[in-house]
Amino acid sequence: MISAICSLLLPASQSFVAVPRPDVLSAHSPRAVAAPRMLFGGGGASKEGGGGGGGMGNMMETIKKAQEVGVKVKALQEELVNTEIEATAADGGVTVVISGAQVPMDVKVSEDLCSKGAEAVSDAISLAMREAHKNSMEYSKQKLGALYAEIGLPMPPEGGPGM
Repeated sequence: MISAICSLLLPASQSFVAVPRPDVLSAHSPRAVAAPRMLFGGGGASKEGGGGGGGMGNMMETIKKAQEVGVKVKALQEELVNTEIEATAADGGVTVVISGAQVPMDVKVSEDLCSKGAEAVSDAISLAMREAHKNSMEYSKQKLGALYAEIGLPMPPEGGPGM
């Protein structure tokens, strides 16, 4: 019947027949229904909290984990600000102190180095500053890597996201 109607409505080259397959779907066979997926998990019976809830247990765990990570990041930032990294140059004639957050804190120049002239002092300070900055960056990277490992995240690439 359907094929007769379709052949009247469509030309012979475009006719089709749609026949349901009894082995796939019948009036007495149960239908498989996919469980809906909700934002943040959920949908269907939950294993946590006795069913329903839309995944609130998972969302609360995620929020708690994010808060814990925030506390650890703040503690690391505080540690870096309070850490002093020292570098020397010109056989101890210059000592530079820089924080773990790369903030210069102190520069000391000996009398012996000052007697060698402004250029010698400038070169020694520049060398000590570069070394202190490099050491501070390495220290920060090491501490940040330990934090990333602790919370189970991969370390970001060297250049960062924009480079």
